[in-house]
Amino acid sequence: MTSLYCLEDTISQRKLDIVGGHSGKPSWTKRLLEDQKLLCSKIREEASELCHTLEDNEDKSRTASEMADVLYHAMVLLAVKNVRMEQVLEVLRARFGQSGIEEKNSRKNNG
Repeated sequence: MTSLYCLEDTISQRKLDIVGGHSGKPSWTKRLLEDQKLLCSKIREEASELCHTLEDNEDKSRTASEMADVLYHAMVLLAVKNVRMEQVLEVLRARFGQSGIEEKNSRKNNG
């Protein structure tokens, strides 16, 4: 988990650099933070590549690499939306002990 929090901090710092007008060195994260269409496109692309590792029976290291890409890009989206990783983990913790079907049905009933 420490790695995810470190990544979150790095992404937050890139966001602060943009807000503070600090150009610094070129940054892929900054580009993603500034271009929501590009960010969403990358999330879709990386999720598709992750699915291909299953469909094409690729090795574990390729799956791990693609999942890392999905996590990174999703975390940039979280930063854009001002959602902290801890908030996501709280949602997951609240779902423990509840079947996925029950959880999904509760979302339909709540709006």
